[in-house]
Amino acid sequence: MDLLPKPSDNNDPMYQEIKRLVTDQSACFRKEALSKSIAKADLETAAYAVVARCVVQTERYKAYSAAHYPGSFTQFEQSWSEEERQDLDYVKKLIALIRTAH
Repeated sequence: MDLLPKPSDNNDPMYQEIKRLVTDQSACFRKEALSKSIAKADLETAAYAVVARCVVQTERYKAYSAAHYPGSFTQFEQSWSEEERQDLDYVKKLIALIRTAH
């Protein structure tokens, strides 16, 4: 989703808020991916568990993004669906990296 202002607008309040929300979500993904409770689950199940545990951060990000999305609701939902797919792929890669490092 391309809501961020151009890089030269780093002081833009919307940029700062999106950056904070994405950072919070990413930190949650990392924390939960390190959780010992998912260590024995297969990669797919573990990734879904991590994403589910970070639902609060994800929903904050989604709500802010939806409120500032320049297109229609339908366009936002399509865009957000792709965002969720990318998040799941990211979490799978993160878990795989953690598992191979130990």
